Amino acid sequence: MTLFRKRWLQVLLILAGLGVGAALSWAALDTIIHATGDDKFCSSCHSHAPIGASYREDIHGGNNPTGWRATCSQCHIPQDNALHYLWVKGIHGVVDPTMELLKEPHEIDWHGNRERREEYVYDSGCLSCHLYLQEQTQANRKAFRAHRRYFAEPDEMNCVFCHENVGHHRLGYHLEAMGWQQTQGE
Repeated sequence: MTLFRKRWLQVLLILAGLGVGAALSWAALDTIIHATGDDKFCSSCHSHAPIGASYREDIHGGNNPTGWRATCSQCHIPQDNALHYLWVKGIHGVVDPTMELLKEPHEIDWHGNRERREEYVYDSGCLSCHLYLQEQTQANRKAFRAHRRYFAEPDEMNCVFCHENVGHHRLGYHLEAMGWQQTQGE
């Protein structure tokens, strides 16, 4: 075998190894992303227990005739592009467990967070499932009329502006039942 052929074979083996490594890395990352995006994982922390309980009672949490459910990541991580998705998921992956360890769980102001829900729910997630909502016509009055303003003035509204309790049925009840009382003035 000539030196040229040996080098060419080495280059091909290195490229094949890099290709296999990239595919395995992608598969591992994809598996980790999906394993850390559902209610079982997210509500495994003590402070998220009432959130998980209210989610499982909601239509989006599987309490519907078909059993379909959205994952936590589908609503609480932006779905507009992969880099934004990974960035926000990474931030939550660092901040949430750190707060769970450093803060007394009952010091988390979940009731206050509910008032700032637009910071935690991304329209891109809603629209990734309800993707044909904008195309509705007068024939479907319920969808068309209710969402006309949203699509005409997208910077002035977001989905949870109107759908404030979506995703977590009786959240206030579950928070209080598990010890998270509303603070004075709420």
